[in-house]
Amino acid sequence: MKFNIVCALFPVLIVIVPGSGDDPDAVVIEQSDEMVELSIDYSIGIETGDSTETFGSITDVSHDTAGQILVLDQIVCGVKVFSSNGEYVCQIGRSGSGPGELLMPLYVAGLNDGRILVHDPMSNAFKSYDSTFSFIENISLWDNRPPIETCAVAESSYAGIVLGFDMERDQPMMIRTIAKYCVNREPDILYYEDEVPFDFSNFTSILTSMMFSFSITGDSQGRFHYSPTSSESYEVFAFNRDGSELFHIIRDIPRVEKTAQEMEDEIVYIESWANRMGMQGPVIEWEPDPYRTFIKALGVDNEERLWVVRGTELEPVFDVYDMTGAHLFSARLPVESGSWKFHIDSFGILGWEEDPPDGFQKLYVIDFPTD
Repeated sequence: MKFNIVCALFPVLIVIVPGSGDDPDAVVIEQSDEMVELSIDYSIGIETGDSTETFGSITDVSHDTAGQILVLDQIVCGVKVFSSNGEYVCQIGRSGSGPGELLMPLYVAGLNDGRILVHDPMSNAFKSYDSTFSFIENISLWDNRPPIETCAVAESSYAGIVLGFDMERDQPMMIRTIAKYCVNREPDILYYEDEVPFDFSNFTSILTSMMFSFSITGDSQGRFHYSPTSSESYEVFAFNRDGSELFHIIRDIPRVEKTAQEMEDEIVYIESWANRMGMQGPVIEWEPDPYRTFIKALGVDNEERLWVVRGTELEPVFDVYDMTGAHLFSARLPVESGSWKFHIDSFGILGWEEDPPDGFQKLYVIDFPTD
């Protein structure tokens, strides 16, 4: 059954409406106003010292099936592996074009079948490694690079966003497809598809339409969730294992303007990142959205609860829902930063700052709240 969920702050209610029928009955459920505080268990990373304990640029993180921490460091072109206690284990990959080597990695995902996928667009492939971190193969199924924002779903499946382009029209268009894949180029399940204008001369438009367009997550039961990146609406779409709609969350939260300092820092960070990536074509001039993004990340924990990371707060707030879409509680991490990023899965919460004020990155391992 499909549900539409409308969450309002005043009054604090969630309205769950079955999605079939012309005159559905509404079931009104009180939204929890509980706010719990999260704490950092430990951190990994030092400013200077042994290369196993320093990070050049954390680009993405994940867990493998054993709960080990996978940290994609773009500067070293490799994935640093740490135990669940934060001890260094090894590095997967290195800079190069040989088997298992990486050119410009962007994402890492630990799949439920034990494989580790590293998205390497310069190789036009996923680099696939087994649970012992040995290279298996290149997965090169797509013409315009493999899916971005890759996440594990169930068994050997993964989901991501495939970008296609139609340059034959008067107005060139970008086709964005969110889908689940396993062994073929064609998707097993299509969750969403749209078309947006593509302006190769507009740097901001390119990044917001491509890399900063959606947050996605899956879980080991095969459910999938996505949220459009937006400063105008808070929305989450959820799907069952078979691709049928599970629920749709819409929440009314006030928009929050960025400070002038936030926008200045964002311009410096995004433009320096693009130059480091070697982006060519458009003039690299970032125009920040004057409002903060409503949702920055999604994840599903070990109790099959959906965590939604708000982008409107400098002290991160996480809204937690069950698998009917009912709001259970919210949580706050009392550490202020404008550049927090998070990965949430059954093994815990991993957080890092893209642009830390002290100039070097750490990975923070954050505890789930206890009853």
